[in-house]
Amino acid sequence: MFSSSLLHKTASIGSWIKDEFRGDRSLGLVVQIDEMTNMMHVRFPKLGRTTWVVWKNHGHYKVIN
Repeated sequence: MFSSSLLHKTASIGSWIKDEFRGDRSLGLVVQIDEMTNMMHVRFPKLGRTTWVVWKNHGHYKVIN
């Protein structure tokens, strides 16, 4: 059986991501990854804020580059 995280590319530091789960965020830049908590710190320039997002991708974001 495949995990959904195997079907979706996981981001790395410096990756641009598009949030697919919430409709109020646009493109974000990954600035930090904490593997112990499975979270990544993402800066959303259009919103002017940085937030924590789940790192392992289950389809809630797309990696742009």
